[in-house]
Amino acid sequence: MTQAAGTIDTGIASSRASLPSPPNYWSYSSLKEVEACPRRYALARATYPDLWDGRGYPSLPSTPALFGDVVHGALEVVVKALAEAGVESPQAVEATMVLRDLGGLTSVVEEMVTKKLAPLEGNPRLDLDRRRRIARELRAQTPDARVQVQTYLSRTVFAPRPSGSSSMRDGSAAARGGASARRALGEGSHAEAVLVAEELRLLGRIDLLTIAGESVDIADYKTGVEAPGHHEQLRLYALLWDADRQSNPARLATASLTAAYRDHDVDVPVPSSEDLDALRVSLSAQIERADAELRLGVPTPLPSPANCEWCAVRHLCAAYWG
Repeated sequence: MTQAAGTIDTGIASSRASLPSPPNYWSYSSLKEVEACPRRYALARATYPDLWDGRGYPSLPSTPALFGDVVHGALEVVVKALAEAGVESPQAVEATMVLRDLGGLTSVVEEMVTKKLAPLEGNPRLDLDRRRRIARELRAQTPDARVQVQTYLSRTVFAPRPSGSSSMRDGSAAARGGASARRALGEGSHAEAVLVAEELRLLGRIDLLTIAGESVDIADYKTGVEAPGHHEQLRLYALLWDADRQSNPARLATASLTAAYRDHDVDVPVPSSEDLDALRVSLSAQIERADAELRLGVPTPLPSPANCEWCAVRHLCAAYWG
């Protein structure tokens, strides 16, 4: 492996990597990834101009992972539509009308399958036969995905918005480095709400944030098995809500945090003010370390059985072979 400023020659054909700079905003997942292995984070997000025009190193997708993405994506579409319509329950007559306008739940799932399969077309690591096999397997699971979305929806509670109220119109602006489109979140349920802690350069996208009076409930949908990191992520969301002066100018406190799995919900204890202060200090130090790693010529590798077993870029890493 050879190195120039901001690049790594991995020694693999067509895999010269142009390394990423620190992002404008960090997220929970990106911080966890760079903490686990800075080299893996950088190689996975580098650009490979000799290989393809896409972003990051092209992955080898699995059908189970794509299935989870389909369920979460379809759920996102439906929950957002129901929240914007101001329904109180997925069983309400108004909810039925919203689903009808979307073309029905099966149609939403089918469209999400198509959306998740589309990026595979340009993946240089997938031949036509493999793409077709993945597509067949994923489309065959459409009925199961529909059932899973229904199961999540059956436990979702909404709060109606007052007429004329507004929500965050363009969360993508914050992700791109600007926050001008964000605004105060008012009474009601808000799907895919982007919260930003400017002083930390930290953001998070909340699956469903519900404000009822002075009660604020945050829910995050999880399509996999329970993991301790899910609790950490929700506590970070509580910090973001507390720190976001645009979305939460009234400084309303978080009342509940919920990790919603397919068959059950898990209530996560809401951090106290002292807990939030400690978390803020910890995250500030973590972000400082992450920034420093990405400003190195080559970020530090942290090879270990746990890190390397499922690493998608291990073949590009000299530390893995060495």
